[in-house]
Parts: sequence; structure tokens; C-alpha cells
Amino acid sequence: MTVHMAKRGTAVTVNEDIYRRIRSDILAGRIHPGAKLSPAVLRERFGVSLGVIREALTKLAEQKLVTARGGQGFSVVTLSPKELGDLTLVRVDLESRALRLAVERGDLAWESEVVSTHHRLARTPMRDEADPERTSDEWAEAHLAFHEALISACQVPLLLDFCHTLRAATELYRRWSGPAAAKLVAKRDVTGEHLAIMEAAVARNADLAAELLAEHYRRTQQVLLAGGFAQLETAEEAAPGSTE
Repeated sequence: MTVHMAKRGTAVTVNEDIYRRIRSDILAGRIHPGAKLSPAVLRERFGVSLGVIREALTKLAEQKLVTARGGQGFSVVTLSPKELGDLTLVRVDLESRALRLAVERGDLAWESEVVSTHHRLARTPMRDEADPERTSDEWAEAHLAFHEALISACQVPLLLDFCHTLRAATELYRRWSGPAAAKLVAKRDVTGEHLAIMEAAVARNADLAAELLAEHYRRTQQVLLAGGFAQLETAEEAAPGSTE
């Protein structure tokens, strides 16, 4: 029994690790939008079973980062202005509702988590020193932690799952926003937007917090559409990084 449980524990760890590594490759641009994902090639690369690879790709498909078409296998999602608009519309509705509930239901521990994740985000450089046109991995992680902390006290697991899926799908667009979008972001007070959302949330002003969050996401959509979509649309044409 002990050996069996150890194996199960190890298997779960391996599955999560492979999922995270493929997800990281997609978000970092090492595998491009539209690229084919061959389970056999990924199995060889990571040295794990096909079952582990397929589980990771299925999980990524649930998060709208990968598509799975019968007979055509897996591929990274393609990107489009319409889909970004749809993602933003649904994300604003769901996360605004989740934030309202969190403000109403959150306790002191929730407040502390919101403040501490904001503190980390505010002090983490947004741009990668080696490539200033790309978001740094450290800032992306801090950004994710802050937004997840904001809604974590809503106490509706299904709503949190939906929000997590939409956030992952939107992140791909943000990572692929391109040099023009980076210049537009530099003119935008993203730090101030985060601070205002945090302050409204811990002050228990649910209406203001939800309004600020919605505007924050709409501005992001506008920046991506105005500055970065040329790169998003051409990236999938060449689709380097394919694992076929």
C-alpha cells in the first residue's frame, strides 16, 4: 500500500510538472499560436508516457490554450480580434461578480493576501531585462497572484474555475501583444490601476472595485487591439515552435 501511494503521488507530480512546462512554453512564445503539438514528439522531449502528455494537452485545451480536433490532433490556439473581444466580455462579467462576492465575504486573511500580492506586484519589474518588449516571467507570476487573490474569497469554486480558464486564455494574447503594444502599455498607468483596485477592495467598496476591474480589462483589450494585433495575426502563419 505504501509503495502504491508513493507511485500515485509521484505520478501526480509528474503530470503537473509536464502541464506547467508545456503551458510555460506556449505563454513564453517558445511554441507559437497555431503550432501543431505532437504527443509523440513531446513524449520524446520530456521523457514521459503518452498518457501524461495527453493529460497535459487535454488540461490546456480546457483552459483554451490548446485546441483538440478529432483526427487532426492538438495545436496551440490561433488568435483573433473577435475571440479577444469575446474573452474580455465574459471575463469582465464573471470576474466582476466574483470580486463583488469576495469583497462581501472576504475576511482579514483575504485582505492581507490582497495587500501582500499587490505589494509584490508593484515592486516587480514588468519588462524582461533581456527583452524589454516582452513581459517578465516574474511580473506575470506576480500579476496572476494578485488577480487570483482579489477574487479568492468569493467562495464559489465553479466561478473561480471559469475565471481561471478565461485568465489563462487572455494571458496568451497579452504575451503576444508585440512591440507596439509594449509602447502603449508604457504610456498607461498600470501600477496605478492595480493600486486603485486593491484600495477599493480592502475598503469594501464592491461597486467601485468591480467597476475599476472591468475598466482595467477593457483597457488591456484596447491596447492589444491597437498595438499588438499585427504580430498576433502573423505569428500563427509561420507558427514556429511546432512539435511535429
